[in-house]
Amino acid sequence: MTIKLADRTTPASTGITVLGSGPVALACALFAARSGTVLLAARPLAVQPAVESVPAALLTLLLELGVVPAELDVQELSRRRLVAWEHDEPEGRDSPACAQLERSALRGALWRRVRECPAIRVVAPAARDSGDATRLVDATGRRAVTTAGHLRPPRPWIAASATVARGDADPTMRLAAGPTGYGYRLGSARWLTVGHVGPGPPPRDGHALRNRIEGLGTGWLTEGTALDGVATARRVASLSVPVAADNPRVVPIGDAALARDALASQGTSIGISDARLLAEGYDIVGRIVDGRARHLRFLATALHSCRYRDAPVWRAYREWLADQEWLAGGAVGSGG
Repeated sequence: MTIKLADRTTPASTGITVLGSGPVALACALFAARSGTVLLAARPLAVQPAVESVPAALLTLLLELGVVPAELDVQELSRRRLVAWEHDEPEGRDSPACAQLERSALRGALWRRVRECPAIRVVAPAARDSGDATRLVDATGRRAVTTAGHLRPPRPWIAASATVARGDADPTMRLAAGPTGYGYRLGSARWLTVGHVGPGPPPRDGHALRNRIEGLGTGWLTEGTALDGVATARRVASLSVPVAADNPRVVPIGDAALARDALASQGTSIGISDARLLAEGYDIVGRIVDGRARHLRFLATALHSCRYRDAPVWRAYREWLADQEWLAGGAVGSGG
């Protein structure tokens, strides 16, 4: 994997505290442990299976930590997707090579490496005193526990998804827009995730999820799936910008630096890449600012290109985003 490195401005850390229990936090602790001791304020959490698409290059980065694709339920790389965004009918599109991995498997694989690493001491999140650590890394995701607040749309968009055994269902990534949100589907070697994203109350189970997606006129997303009787996992999927507290020792990474909209997101990959650079002593602030600007441009393009862009929920999101134009050039976590 080729990573463009920023200029090195500080030596690699010999003491670091990482906050968070997700893949970005765990990877940051593992990379930092190569050059010093690490305090990881985290708690293993039981999470439901969910399939996520990541750039193929992330697999190479994970190999540095000893994590192999088979552990992540990755069967093969994908270079194709079916999309109904600008038009009613789905069309096949080529895409950069990506891996459709199972997210809880990624978390589990990284936790196993953390437990095997003598340089990492795991403590409860409530006991996160950094002691003599030179840096405090906030990798707590959208919670961003060190932040002074969050900038969010007035009506956040909620993703509700159900993950079931894939069987012989087509794992190809599928995405379709509707007047009140959008639906998606993708599969790993053993699992298939179907989801809906939009503002308002999310569907609570697989039956309601199927009805919501088919109500968009996009029933081709659910064909060949057995969703009934499955509870949905729900999470915020729209843009959220943490407003940084005034503490120069705190470095936010991943969603704690910018919780990307799922429409234009490679948050896991970017967060783990940033974790590696940070652990090696590089100043990643400029990289985060640049990444935020690029994400906002990509998101604005996605919202504008949607054939339902003038429907009320889409228009409200577009107008809110346009009002945040200053974000494209502001400092990380700046409130304006």
